Amino acid sequence: MANWEDTRRLVLERDGFKCVSCSTKLKSREADVHHLLPRSMGGSDELSNLVTLCDGCHAAHHPNLAGGLARRAIERWAMRLARWLDRDARGLEAGMNFGPVLRLFGVSHFRSGQLPIVLAALAGKSVLVVSPTGSGKSLCFQIPAILRNGCTMVISPLKTLMADQVSGLLRKKIPATFVNSGLGAEEKEIRYDMVRANAVKFLYLAPERFFVKSREERKALAERRPEFLVVDEAHCVDAWGRDFRPEYGRLAEVRSKLGSPPILAFTATAGQAMQQRILASLGIEDAEIFVRGVDRPNIAMVRWRAAPSERHHEIASLLRLPVFAGRKVMVFVPTARIGLELQADLKNNGLNIPFYHSKLGNEWDRQELLKRFQGESLPVVNHIICTNAFGMGLDVPDVRLVIHWQQPASVEDYLQEFGRAGRDGKQSVAVTLTDGGRGPGRDIGLLRFMADKTANGSGLDEISARAMLKQRYSQIEDLSNLLSSGDCFRQGIVGYFEGPKVRPHPSLGMRILNWAFSKEAAPKRFRYCCDACARVDPRLENLPQHVTSVFVK
Repeated sequence: MANWEDTRRLVLERDGFKCVSCSTKLKSREADVHHLLPRSMGGSDELSNLVTLCDGCHAAHHPNLAGGLARRAIERWAMRLARWLDRDARGLEAGMNFGPVLRLFGVSHFRSGQLPIVLAALAGKSVLVVSPTGSGKSLCFQIPAILRNGCTMVISPLKTLMADQVSGLLRKKIPATFVNSGLGAEEKEIRYDMVRANAVKFLYLAPERFFVKSREERKALAERRPEFLVVDEAHCVDAWGRDFRPEYGRLAEVRSKLGSPPILAFTATAGQAMQQRILASLGIEDAEIFVRGVDRPNIAMVRWRAAPSERHHEIASLLRLPVFAGRKVMVFVPTARIGLELQADLKNNGLNIPFYHSKLGNEWDRQELLKRFQGESLPVVNHIICTNAFGMGLDVPDVRLVIHWQQPASVEDYLQEFGRAGRDGKQSVAVTLTDGGRGPGRDIGLLRFMADKTANGSGLDEISARAMLKQRYSQIEDLSNLLSSGDCFRQGIVGYFEGPKVRPHPSLGMRILNWAFSKEAAPKRFRYCCDACARVDPRLENLPQHVTSVFVK
């Protein structure tokens, strides 16, 4: 029995690649083969029961499917017109269509801002994307990778992130795998054989994998020529590339060994200075930069002056508010010592709150606490104290309140941490406790002490250690200036990442593609912006009252 592709080809050739209803000339990929007697009524795939139709005539025969059939025609014509009208879209291959790939990932349209990133990647450009967790960054490299023939390598910092990403792809029947130190030699060889046979579309690796002692393993990677080299959590290039994980600082070397594929780098947080440092380290200074989703209008941003001796009381008062009963709350502390002291003080006041930090028990204990906070294990935890060791890439959508004991070490860290609030788009609050002074107070002093300790233990030469320390001090000061400013706090944060606003002027081809494949939704504005815009006067109200007022409609 002939397969369907052979049967379809015979029908098209018999009908001269014309619609038998309206005589429109058709290309093979545009033609539909229609059953005169539907299969559901016993119709066969015999040539006598099949005719060639265009999309319009086919839709007329299937009124219940007309929307889907018309949609396919619109998608094809949008791609064709964009290639004809727009030089930025001419890199799209003939026959390429975003529609089927989007549906493969369970969506019908790109989110706002995703399409330009995908087009840049398909045009062979390197890109750096700054966008919050949960905003669809993965789709921006997964779709270009699917539309290209070869394998895509993804640099990921943690084993858990690799496993989660690969599991998600496999659930969609997309061949993917990872190689890390948790695998035995035999399993690694099986996976490398799959890569050699071009049997996987995505290969997830840590940067250290390219510098292992095994010559055979290094050779297995070096002989690959991936379509793209993706760097997930790209802020690690800047944060870790000089000391903690120096292989992150050698990714430009890795790229060269792989044949210099385009680099697609993604991070949830990188200000303008860090963006340039990341690009320089990766050797892609000419890359396109996309910054999206920094403004989170559903998060009310509150700066509140409180001496360290008052902060236990302020935090306890917030945790007791009825509006946060049974809701997710995160309290970020700068050190394990402060976290343990806060935990003990809250317990003495009747609040038993778990504390997540890097030295908590063993790996199982830490993962179990994360699962309880996510609601994946019992008993469920709603309120948690944590350091910045709290799971990178972890996405808990319904956090209603994020409290900072004091400012973090950089604006990038701050965005990453307060940005864990309200990922479901609902009203949430970020409270940052400050000592309120413009000069270096106790908060700044602690951060500088920690920066000194890191620089002294980095193993770098004196000049490099001094440069690193100067950079850390500058990052501390950047956030301190924003926290002490009397101007709109939100606009200060957004400006730090985005720089001056440039109004986009999309081409006609881009407008056509956006119309066909994107849903550009204007962000919903909320009543409360920040403490400066609300003209907060601490003499007239206390912190719990003010935070409660955010949720009053």
